[in-house]
Amino acid sequence: MKPLLMLASLLLALPVGAAEVYRWTDQNGQVHFSQRPPPGGAQRMDLPESDPGGAAGDTELMQQRRDRERRLLEDYDYEREQKKARQSREASAQQKAAAQCAKLQDYWRRLSFPGPLYLTRDDGEREYLTDEQRESQKARMRPAYVRSCGREPN
Repeated sequence: MKPLLMLASLLLALPVGAAEVYRWTDQNGQVHFSQRPPPGGAQRMDLPESDPGGAAGDTELMQQRRDRERRLLEDYDYEREQKKARQSREASAQQKAAAQCAKLQDYWRRLSFPGPLYLTRDDGEREYLTDEQRESQKARMRPAYVRSCGREPN
């Protein structure tokens, strides 16, 4: 463990640009890399110089990444707002349908009541419905009842 730590600290202490790297293959076919050539000789590797402008490229990449993340977050916020608005519209529509259903159920009950039934005209006079008129009213409102309540009237 100690030799590995010492080797790592030595490698970190060496200047990157001044390091020479050698490559060789031993008798077993194992490839090795080292800063010193073995006694039998080795191939010297030419490493690319470190690019001092690389930091600028890195900051540009980081800026692109931040921009992409910002756009993703904005898209997420937009989708979340759209989902809330859609849910609000759906809830409102359900409330309206429930209120309409309650009105239709009440009117259906009145039409189904065996006693006399009247409608009040615009002039305030009562108009009593006959049995045929009741059945006609029921037949006319049945599709609206099914559409609002989701079931046939009983």
